[in-house]
Amino acid sequence: MKVYINPTYTGVDRADGGIRRVVEAQQRYLPSFGWDITTDPRDADLIANHGASLLEVNGVPMVNHNHGMMWSEYGFGEWGDKVNAALIDVMVRANAITAPSDWVANAISRGMLVNPDVVYHGVDADEWQHSEPTLGYVLWNKAREDNVSDPYDMQRVASLLPDVPFVSTFGEPTRNVMLLGALPHDEMRPIIQRAGVYLATARETFGIGTLEAMAAGVPIAGWRYGGQEEIINEDETGYLAPYGDYDALAVAVQRCLQNRARLSQGCLRDARARWGWQQRVKQYAAIYDRVYAEASNRALSRRGHKRSGLP
Repeated sequence: MKVYINPTYTGVDRADGGIRRVVEAQQRYLPSFGWDITTDPRDADLIANHGASLLEVNGVPMVNHNHGMMWSEYGFGEWGDKVNAALIDVMVRANAITAPSDWVANAISRGMLVNPDVVYHGVDADEWQHSEPTLGYVLWNKAREDNVSDPYDMQRVASLLPDVPFVSTFGEPTRNVMLLGALPHDEMRPIIQRAGVYLATARETFGIGTLEAMAAGVPIAGWRYGGQEEIINEDETGYLAPYGDYDALAVAVQRCLQNRARLSQGCLRDARARWGWQQRVKQYAAIYDRVYAEASNRALSRRGHKRSGLP
């Protein structure tokens, strides 16, 4: 069977974000489960559209991999409304929808009366093994700055911990905050590996960056919110604070630093036990199998009706 994945990516990953990582994992592992990747949608048995990307070929079933909606409370305004309209259009046309977390799936179910298949994102833990020394800084690592990936929370907690060094891609430089800007993925890897704590405050639908930090043995401090709550095992891989409670978030950071050796081992174990990409892509392949079989059965049924003269 052949699947066309939309969008496709070429060249160096210049902080392209989570969708690229999912697409690359699908390209790497889907052939192991009976789905070859085609570069020609007209040659596809199924089309996989990520996010608001939409490509259709008449008669070819389509799966939408939804990565989250633009929530109105985030204040995106007209731009967010347009993105949501595009996302809804893709989902309405799709034969099946996936979501990266129960949090996203529940929101889609309430809004559209559909039941998405939840497929968490993953990580290839072997790619994050390292012998880099821990430098003890708290890392906030997002590829963009917007209403979801807002460095404000990092700045607030950094101000509460003036003796703890912070490294961030965005924000304002201060005595204990150093800025890097968005870096290509390969350049960011050793910075993640050397971090003392990974700060997960972006209001994300899941958090591939969180998994990558865990696979590098970096414990997580963040908000008990969204996809992060479905990832972190409290006191095993990190600590989560009630959303908006900066004092509690500062305590979570301190506890990660105090218990780093033990939490690091917990992160390494959990990344390998629960979050491998291969098992996630196996779930995608099973969904493709189901969608293709259902579409084929409908096509056979229609042909049977035509031969029998039924409408």
